[in-house]
Amino acid sequence: MTGLIFPFRALAAALGFALAGLLGFLFVPQPWAAKAPNAIFYAVLVLNTFYSVRFFDALPPRDRDERIIDGALSLIYVALAATIGAPLLFAAVGALLFVAAVAKYVLLLRVMDRDDILRRKILIDGLGLALCLATLIGGALFDPLWSAWAQALVFAAANIYLLAVRPMYSDPTLTPTRLPETQEARRAAAPPRR
Repeated sequence: MTGLIFPFRALAAALGFALAGLLGFLFVPQPWAAKAPNAIFYAVLVLNTFYSVRFFDALPPRDRDERIIDGALSLIYVALAATIGAPLLFAAVGALLFVAAVAKYVLLLRVMDRDDILRRKILIDGLGLALCLATLIGGALFDPLWSAWAQALVFAAANIYLLAVRPMYSDPTLTPTRLPETQEARRAAAPPRR
Protein backbone atom coordinates (compact mmCIF):
# COMPACT_ATOMS: atom_id res chain seq x y z
CA MET A 1 0.00 0.00 0.00
CA THR A 2 1.39 3.36 -0.93
CA GLY A 3 -0.82 5.66 1.09
CA LEU A 4 -2.86 5.80 4.25
CA ILE A 5 -6.20 6.62 2.67
CA PHE A 6 -9.45 5.06 3.87
CA PRO A 7 -10.40 2.63 1.09
CA PHE A 8 -14.01 3.74 0.44
CA ARG A 9 -14.09 2.43 -3.15
CA ALA A 10 -12.47 -0.86 -2.20
CA LEU A 11 -14.86 -1.39 0.69
CA ALA A 12 -17.90 -0.43 -1.41
CA ALA A 13 -16.83 -2.76 -4.22
CA ALA A 14 -16.18 -5.67 -1.87
CA LEU A 15 -19.45 -5.21 0.03
CA GLY A 16 -21.50 -4.74 -3.15
CA PHE A 17 -19.99 -7.78 -4.85
CA ALA A 18 -20.30 -9.82 -1.65
CA LEU A 19 -24.00 -8.96 -1.50
CA ALA A 20 -24.44 -9.97 -5.15
CA GLY A 21 -22.62 -13.24 -4.45
CA LEU A 22 -24.75 -13.95 -1.38
CA LEU A 23 -27.92 -13.33 -3.36
CA GLY A 24 -26.65 -15.56 -6.15
CA PHE A 25 -25.75 -18.27 -3.68
CA LEU A 26 -29.10 -18.11 -1.89
CA PHE A 27 -31.50 -17.63 -4.79
CA VAL A 28 -30.07 -19.40 -7.84
CA PRO A 29 -32.13 -22.61 -8.05
CA GLN A 30 -29.31 -25.15 -7.86
CA PRO A 31 -28.45 -27.74 -5.22
CA TRP A 32 -26.17 -26.47 -2.45
CA ALA A 33 -23.48 -28.99 -3.41
CA ALA A 34 -23.35 -27.54 -6.93
CA LYS A 35 -23.11 -23.99 -5.59
CA ALA A 36 -20.28 -24.56 -3.09
CA PRO A 37 -17.22 -24.53 -5.40
CA ASN A 38 -18.47 -21.48 -7.32
CA ALA A 39 -19.27 -19.71 -4.05
CA ILE A 40 -15.75 -20.39 -2.72
CA PHE A 41 -14.17 -19.08 -5.93
CA TYR A 42 -16.43 -16.00 -5.85
CA ALA A 43 -15.68 -15.27 -2.17
CA VAL A 44 -11.92 -15.45 -2.80
CA LEU A 45 -12.38 -13.20 -5.85
CA VAL A 46 -14.20 -10.60 -3.72
CA LEU A 47 -11.39 -10.66 -1.15
CA ASN A 48 -8.82 -10.22 -3.92
CA THR A 49 -10.86 -7.40 -5.44
CA PHE A 50 -10.83 -5.47 -2.16
CA TYR A 51 -7.03 -5.52 -2.05
CA SER A 52 -6.74 -4.77 -5.77
CA VAL A 53 -9.01 -1.72 -5.68
CA ARG A 54 -7.37 -0.45 -2.49
CA PHE A 55 -3.87 -0.80 -3.93
CA PHE A 56 -4.47 0.61 -7.42
CA ASP A 57 -6.57 3.54 -6.13
CA ALA A 58 -3.55 4.70 -4.13
CA LEU A 59 -1.22 4.74 -7.15
CA PRO A 60 -0.80 7.91 -9.21
CA PRO A 61 -2.14 9.44 -11.30
CA ARG A 62 -5.32 9.74 -9.31
CA ASP A 63 -7.18 11.64 -12.02
CA ARG A 64 -7.31 8.66 -14.43
CA ASP A 65 -10.77 7.81 -15.73
CA GLU A 66 -11.63 4.12 -15.39
CA ARG A 67 -15.41 4.45 -15.19
CA ILE A 68 -16.27 2.59 -18.41
CA ILE A 69 -14.05 -0.44 -17.81
CA ASP A 70 -14.96 -0.50 -14.10
CA GLY A 71 -18.64 -0.39 -15.05
CA ALA A 72 -18.16 -3.30 -17.44
CA LEU A 73 -16.25 -5.25 -14.77
CA SER A 74 -19.04 -4.56 -12.25
CA LEU A 75 -21.72 -5.85 -14.64
CA ILE A 76 -19.69 -8.98 -15.34
CA TYR A 77 -19.16 -9.44 -11.60
CA VAL A 78 -22.93 -9.39 -11.00
CA ALA A 79 -23.42 -11.81 -13.92
CA LEU A 80 -20.84 -14.10 -12.32
CA ALA A 81 -22.80 -14.03 -9.05
CA ALA A 82 -25.97 -14.95 -10.95
CA THR A 83 -24.28 -18.05 -12.38
CA ILE A 84 -23.21 -19.53 -9.04
CA GLY A 85 -24.23 -23.20 -9.19
CA ALA A 86 -24.00 -23.50 -12.99
CA PRO A 87 -20.32 -24.54 -13.31
CA LEU A 88 -19.91 -24.23 -17.09
CA LEU A 89 -21.65 -20.87 -17.29
CA PHE A 90 -19.75 -19.69 -14.20
CA ALA A 91 -16.43 -20.62 -15.85
CA ALA A 92 -17.43 -18.85 -19.08
CA VAL A 93 -18.46 -15.65 -17.29
CA GLY A 94 -15.33 -15.90 -15.12
CA ALA A 95 -13.23 -16.05 -18.28
CA LEU A 96 -15.00 -12.93 -19.55
CA LEU A 97 -14.29 -11.19 -16.24
CA PHE A 98 -10.58 -11.92 -16.53
CA VAL A 99 -10.52 -10.78 -20.18
CA ALA A 100 -11.99 -7.45 -19.04
CA ALA A 101 -9.52 -7.25 -16.15
CA VAL A 102 -6.55 -7.84 -18.46
CA ALA A 103 -7.93 -5.17 -20.82
CA LYS A 104 -8.22 -2.70 -17.93
CA TYR A 105 -4.58 -3.07 -16.91
CA VAL A 106 -3.34 -3.03 -20.51
CA LEU A 107 -5.14 0.30 -20.91
CA LEU A 108 -3.58 1.56 -17.68
CA LEU A 109 -0.09 0.94 -19.12
CA ARG A 110 -0.56 4.15 -21.14
CA VAL A 111 -1.51 6.38 -18.20
CA MET A 112 0.38 4.92 -15.24
CA ASP A 113 4.12 5.03 -14.88
CA ARG A 114 4.30 1.64 -13.12
CA ASP A 115 4.92 -0.95 -15.84
CA ASP A 116 6.41 -3.40 -13.32
CA ILE A 117 3.26 -3.58 -11.22
CA LEU A 118 0.87 -3.48 -14.18
CA ARG A 119 2.66 -6.21 -16.11
CA ARG A 120 2.61 -8.49 -13.07
CA LYS A 121 -1.12 -7.82 -12.61
CA ILE A 122 -1.75 -8.53 -16.31
CA LEU A 123 0.16 -11.83 -16.00
CA ILE A 124 -1.77 -12.85 -12.88
CA ASP A 125 -5.14 -11.96 -14.44
CA GLY A 126 -4.06 -13.87 -17.57
CA LEU A 127 -3.49 -16.91 -15.37
CA GLY A 128 -6.99 -16.41 -13.93
CA LEU A 129 -8.31 -16.41 -17.48
CA ALA A 130 -6.39 -19.63 -18.25
CA LEU A 131 -7.83 -21.24 -15.11
CA CYS A 132 -11.38 -20.34 -16.13
CA LEU A 133 -10.81 -21.64 -19.67
CA ALA A 134 -9.32 -24.88 -18.31
CA THR A 135 -12.35 -25.25 -16.04
CA LEU A 136 -14.69 -24.64 -18.96
CA ILE A 137 -12.92 -27.25 -21.10
CA GLY A 138 -12.62 -29.73 -18.22
CA GLY A 139 -16.27 -29.27 -17.35
CA ALA A 140 -17.40 -29.71 -20.95
CA LEU A 141 -15.27 -32.80 -21.56
CA PHE A 142 -15.39 -34.46 -18.15
CA ASP A 143 -17.27 -33.54 -14.98
CA PRO A 144 -18.44 -29.92 -14.48
CA LEU A 145 -18.67 -30.23 -10.68
CA TRP A 146 -15.19 -31.72 -10.27
CA SER A 147 -13.79 -29.08 -12.61
CA ALA A 148 -15.47 -26.38 -10.53
CA TRP A 149 -13.97 -27.82 -7.34
CA ALA A 150 -10.51 -27.91 -8.93
CA GLN A 151 -10.97 -24.29 -10.06
CA ALA A 152 -12.00 -23.16 -6.57
CA LEU A 153 -9.13 -24.96 -4.82
CA VAL A 154 -6.45 -23.81 -7.28
CA PHE A 155 -7.76 -20.23 -7.15
CA ALA A 156 -7.87 -20.22 -3.33
CA ALA A 157 -4.32 -21.63 -3.11
CA ALA A 158 -3.06 -19.09 -5.67
CA ASN A 159 -4.63 -16.25 -3.71
CA ILE A 160 -3.09 -17.42 -0.44
CA TYR A 161 0.26 -17.24 -2.21
CA LEU A 162 -0.46 -13.91 -3.95
CA LEU A 163 -1.98 -12.17 -0.93
CA ALA A 164 0.09 -13.58 1.94
CA VAL A 165 3.29 -15.27 0.75
CA ARG A 166 4.37 -13.05 -2.16
CA PRO A 167 1.91 -10.17 -2.06
CA MET A 168 0.92 -8.90 -5.48
CA TYR A 169 -0.51 -5.70 -4.05
CA SER A 170 2.70 -4.20 -2.75
CA ASP A 171 5.01 -1.66 -4.26
CA PRO A 172 8.44 -3.24 -4.82
CA THR A 173 10.10 0.21 -4.92
CA LEU A 174 9.16 0.88 -1.30
CA THR A 175 11.50 -0.67 1.21
CA PRO A 176 10.02 -1.71 4.52
CA THR A 177 11.06 0.70 7.24
CA ARG A 178 11.60 -0.23 10.82
CA LEU A 179 10.33 2.24 13.32
CA PRO A 180 12.85 3.22 16.00
CA GLU A 181 10.27 2.37 18.68
CA THR A 182 10.00 -1.16 17.31
CA GLN A 183 13.76 -1.64 17.39
CA GLU A 184 13.93 -0.28 20.93
CA ALA A 185 11.09 -2.57 22.03
CA ARG A 186 12.88 -5.59 20.55
CA ARG A 187 16.11 -4.70 22.35
CA ALA A 188 14.26 -4.25 25.64
CA ALA A 189 12.43 -7.57 25.26
CA ALA A 190 15.52 -9.55 24.27
CA PRO A 191 17.24 -11.58 26.93
CA PRO A 192 20.53 -10.10 28.17
CA ARG A 193 23.68 -11.24 26.37
CA ARG A 194 26.26 -13.16 28.33
